[in-house]
Amino acid sequence: MPDGDEVFGVTEAEPDGTGEPWRLPDLSPDPTGLAFLLPLGGGVHRLTFGGPEQQGVDRDAPVTADEVRTALARCPGPPRALRAIRWASRFTDASRQAERYADGRVLLAGDAAHIHAPAGGQGLNLGMQDAFNLGWKLAAVARGRAPAELLATYHTERHPVGARVLANTRAQMALTLPDPDAMAVRDLLADLLTTPEANRHIAAMIAGTDIRYPMPGAPDHPLLGARAPGVQLPSGRAALLAADPTSAAAATVAEGWGDRVDRLGSLGPAVNGDEALLVRPDGHICWAGRNDDADSLRSALARWFGPISWHRPEYASLTR
Repeated sequence: MPDGDEVFGVTEAEPDGTGEPWRLPDLSPDPTGLAFLLPLGGGVHRLTFGGPEQQGVDRDAPVTADEVRTALARCPGPPRALRAIRWASRFTDASRQAERYADGRVLLAGDAAHIHAPAGGQGLNLGMQDAFNLGWKLAAVARGRAPAELLATYHTERHPVGARVLANTRAQMALTLPDPDAMAVRDLLADLLTTPEANRHIAAMIAGTDIRYPMPGAPDHPLLGARAPGVQLPSGRAALLAADPTSAAAATVAEGWGDRVDRLGSLGPAVNGDEALLVRPDGHICWAGRNDDADSLRSALARWFGPISWHRPEYASLTR
């Protein structure tokens, strides 16, 4: 389905139709095209479709009611009649990515940085992740609490993630083509996904929960760079998770980063009695080590959250 349409509209079942519970759409290759409905409540549905009649149509051409009715007739389930079109747009399987997400004072995020086919609904998550990654860094630099070099990590971390999404959406779209070779690959992949390990791997990739950023200079740890599992940051700031609130790691934060980093107790199985985790505002772990590894933690704090608090009188002598 290289080219297709997406419509938000109101439909109704035929008078004698009782309707069916929504089910996952069948995306098996079909030379006549694909069409599926997602109920949004109140008679409003999201209709996504594509077929031979959509190929080559100008992107700016309006989506017609006849196109929508033809697609509705292809949808599985009880027949439905079109009442109104609230919004409609055409899309293609075009994949584009900016070479640089950061260039001087220009920073790109979301659709400005990357576009791809709407396979798996990954675009919204990808754009939000861009914003979370960039937002806290931009705020820190703008407030003078971190060096401008921190913004360079935005491109370094997010560009590979965007490239991977473009690759997997292109693969997904290729698997919907009614081509014998594509169908053979599709059958093979479907068989592989019956194994729990492969299923979890692909699911985490599409959901974006397996992202692990490089954290140069930090001690190696199984969780380093990953999202902190099961952790919510109450203030939206960075946090040190330490089971022992009197540890050297906790004291290091209190020495001069307490205005930027919260100290929290252990929030689940991620932290045991002799470990601590430093979690960035975007939820990713930028340092992990022992409670007594204060020197390594200081380096990580300075790298990600700027120097020790120079504006607090009690620490003025440390910054002269």
